Amino acid sequence: MKALTLLIAISCPIIATAQDGADHLSKPNVLFISLDDLNDWVGVLGGHPQAKTPNIDRLARQGVLFEQAYCAAPLCNPSRTAIMTGLRSSTTGIYGNAGSWFRDKPEFTDWVTISQYFRQHGYMAWTGGKIYHQAQGKFSDPIAWDFQYSLKMGTPAPPPEKQYLHGMHDKFSNTIVARLNDWAPIEESEEETDDWKTAELAAEFLQQDHDKPFFLACGIYRPHLSWYIPKKYFDMHPLENIQLPPYLDNDLDDVPQVGRNMSGETFDIIKEHGQWKNAVQGYLAACSFADACLGVVLDSLETSKYRDNTIVVFWGDHGYHIGEKHHFSKSALWEESTQTTLIIKAPGVSKSNTRSKRTVSLLDLYPTLIELCGLPARTDLDGRSIAPLVRNPKMEWPYPAVITHSPFWHGVNHAVRSEEFHYIHYSDGGEELYDVAADPNGWTNVANDPKYAAVKVELKKWLPKVNAPHFPPNLPRPGRKKLTEN
Repeated sequence: MKALTLLIAISCPIIATAQDGADHLSKPNVLFISLDDLNDWVGVLGGHPQAKTPNIDRLARQGVLFEQAYCAAPLCNPSRTAIMTGLRSSTTGIYGNAGSWFRDKPEFTDWVTISQYFRQHGYMAWTGGKIYHQAQGKFSDPIAWDFQYSLKMGTPAPPPEKQYLHGMHDKFSNTIVARLNDWAPIEESEEETDDWKTAELAAEFLQQDHDKPFFLACGIYRPHLSWYIPKKYFDMHPLENIQLPPYLDNDLDDVPQVGRNMSGETFDIIKEHGQWKNAVQGYLAACSFADACLGVVLDSLETSKYRDNTIVVFWGDHGYHIGEKHHFSKSALWEESTQTTLIIKAPGVSKSNTRSKRTVSLLDLYPTLIELCGLPARTDLDGRSIAPLVRNPKMEWPYPAVITHSPFWHGVNHAVRSEEFHYIHYSDGGEELYDVAADPNGWTNVANDPKYAAVKVELKKWLPKVNAPHFPPNLPRPGRKKLTEN
């Protein structure tokens, strides 16, 4: 393998072991792994007591687990756009999924994304599966990569006669929701799924010789709906043993109207049809399957020559509700929609089996990785490097996470999540505030309690001062014939 020269990082560089007889140092590689719609239902986070995610747990023991990691937006396309560009939705105007592509906006056509930045500094960048909103085409940003090794994602659907057997398919007013909300075991083995193949191709890459440092991105589509998952993973979570998540019947009574609107109809339909436990089983099964895909990649890394010189970043793009707050989806600003899983393993920098309770944002990944790899810092990103927390997870960290969600019909709304409080500010002035330590389930909105007035003043300082208009404008409401705005 051709020797590479180390770019010395001012801020504690990664130290590599000698490879193939080379006696000098090389740039650290990056392994960038995503699971779609992954909340905190993983073993090490304890979001659900029956979660079975041994590979996520294994990686957490090897690096730093961020216990309070939050998305920049609780929806796939805006979240992933923020991660890859380092810019908030309120900067780019990318708030939605359908038709919203940042390079179509003139001021961002030539924006240098994280993979492009690494390429500019001597790396090769490969991607497979869902890193952006799609695995292929415009929404995978093909110009930003040297090679796209996997253009497919997900798992196959069961035959039509085994789909939509829950008696509620025609009850949803939103056609997209109606199409996606299904779960069933499939007869195909895990090896026959596109997600597994994506993981295997990433694993093959790690076993090969490369003459340049690499930025390898691997995106697993599950646990995104629909939860069509190999039967063995449903069997891991027997329906009769399923525990439901915390739930309060009158939970929305103290929530402003915009928040109630975001909760939607889906959960009520699922609950009324007696499918809540089945849905929990489907999500747990999907998480366990996605975790197994992750294991394929981690196993390969651990037996590769790159094991001791590769930064691993594992992230979910946002959280997901499975009934909490009468909500069954993402696309809201509450804890379950916004919290996700983030683990960073940086050989020579991070310590094994450490946890950080500091609040961090996925928006911070771009500046964090360029600092950890010793690349020149950028001053035009909205995020900030959390490399100091990778080195010292318990250090003081005064920065909250800011989350933005803006369906056309509900304006631009933000949440500010500090270690102690979760604050939501809706476009019409409505507010929610939760004292997380005293109320971990977020059942009591204390926004109107005078004793929290100073807390609100402090958290509101972090709200974006300017909200870019939706791009593109005048998109139809997804799954509906007409757009309604307020």
